Amino acid sequence: MHRSEARELGYCAECGAEVHSSRDRTYAVDAERSLCFACAVQRGGCFDERRDLWTHAPDLSGLSEPDE
Repeated sequence: MHRSEARELGYCAECGAEVHSSRDRTYAVDAERSLCFACAVQRGGCFDERRDLWTHAPDLSGLSEPDE
């Protein structure tokens, strides 16, 4: 794995599933964290496939703060 690929690899802030920011459809919570597609939709997010964008953001309340 290249270093650039490693930077794109992370884990869903909700369920812990491995996500790849350029390969998987994710919702960026902040610069460090993201939600996998399933968790984002479960939290009320709505993705418009045709326009390739989130039209309604998921509810981020209750997500734990990133580990320091």
